[in-house]
Amino acid sequence: MRVAAAGVRHRGGVAVSFRRAACTATTAVLAAGALTIVEPALLGLAGTRPWLYAAAFPVPRVLGLAAVTVLLGAVALRARGAAPAAGALALATAVSGAVVLHRGAGAGELPAAEAGDVTVVTVNTEFSRADVQAVASLVLRTQADVVTMPETTARFAGEVAAAVRTGGGPALQVLAHEGRGPENTSTSLLVSDRWGPYRKLPARELPMRLGAVAAVPVAGDGPPLAAVHPYPPVGEGLPTWEAEGLAAVRWCETHPGALVGGDFNATPDHPALRALGECVDVSVATGTGSRGTWPSRVPALLGAPIDHVLADARRWRPVASAVVDVPGTDHRAVVARVRPS
Repeated sequence: MRVAAAGVRHRGGVAVSFRRAACTATTAVLAAGALTIVEPALLGLAGTRPWLYAAAFPVPRVLGLAAVTVLLGAVALRARGAAPAAGALALATAVSGAVVLHRGAGAGELPAAEAGDVTVVTVNTEFSRADVQAVASLVLRTQADVVTMPETTARFAGEVAAAVRTGGGPALQVLAHEGRGPENTSTSLLVSDRWGPYRKLPARELPMRLGAVAAVPVAGDGPPLAAVHPYPPVGEGLPTWEAEGLAAVRWCETHPGALVGGDFNATPDHPALRALGECVDVSVATGTGSRGTWPSRVPALLGAPIDHVLADARRWRPVASAVVDVPGTDHRAVVARVRPS
């Protein structure tokens, strides 16, 4: 009888040990999976599917990671073997949350401009469907010197420029790339007359499937400007997405004093915007870098911050930024202000 009882205890101990080991392994796998999905940039996966889509939504990503951390923490209270995995995930949550908070998720605000400041507005007008008067009002209200508008025809850009002029604003030169396909392949750039006339560079200077406009002043010391729209990471377009995003950043780096704005179809966690070199993302530098700009139908805190203004940090110092709703488009506008450094 004693031998039989000992055998039962032995088998019971083995069963308990097995359950603990299984719980520990399951917790570790869940923690690793959650970390991979929710914080792919830490693991170098933010440029590959499906993880790049998780990298697009910073605030929901952190909230998801926090929820999994709480769940595994509850498991760890009953299974001590799960504690290391839960602790590691809690640390990852803290780091991820700190990054999001550091970049900022507020709407932002613009202080009064000082002499020498330059204000850039970027807004994807969604096939030129945005409200012309709303865009013009934003340009007037922010005293924008540069307006970059992906998915915008020359005609729509001209209407905005005319409305700004009628409203008492400066004359705005219209420079556009007119796509041969749908209106989302057109990109427009408006430039204030403060620097005199600009000339558009050949398309080969900054080739993009959805169109880009690169321009430099005919004379004077105005900054090189570019309005960009890298291809989205859908279908077979993943290599194009990464190449065009990197090309936009390189253009900023290789043109002293450059300002580059547009719909990058990428967030600060994606490969192109993690390799800014001598350029700076004005939103990230001024506290709105985690605030979603797309899609506008969801609250900004739940959206993807894919619209950006980059500035050559050797010439410009970021001063302020704001994320602004614009009627008629699925994107929010980004307003960025820089000052000569």
